[in-house]
Amino acid sequence: MSVRADVETLRSIPIFSECDAVHLQLLAFSAARQSFTSGEFIIRQGNKGTAAFLILNGEVRLAASDAGPLGSAGPGALLGEVAMIGDRPYSVTATAVDTVSTARIDRELFMRVAREFPEFGTAVFNVLSRRLGLVMGDLESARQQFERARSFKSI
Repeated sequence: MSVRADVETLRSIPIFSECDAVHLQLLAFSAARQSFTSGEFIIRQGNKGTAAFLILNGEVRLAASDAGPLGSAGPGALLGEVAMIGDRPYSVTATAVDTVSTARIDRELFMRVAREFPEFGTAVFNVLSRRLGLVMGDLESARQQFERARSFKSI
């Protein structure tokens, strides 16, 4: 893939949708290309999120120890971005199904672009903030439904 194609792929990912193309070019150009063979782990649940991986080619199987298989991801998917940005452990394991090519965006690279171009960081964090707000709303709705539900004791 070309840098231009990588930029368009990054722009299609919600957390980068509001970012300037120049900043995405910096990420795409500076991201390290990394390949994985069938059966190799791309990320492992519980490991520290040091990088996010943009899938360029191939298929990845996603699983979580508490939920089992979650599905798959292919070209255009970004894996581990929240863990990488938040310096947190990965919440899933991603395993290459076949040969997988990725663009590895290290936390250091992401944070450097965010420091040098505050408008980039602001755009990403605004999207993440809105996503968090939606999740919190969903949790509040679920909490209210549980409060209104009949007790199992009365059944």
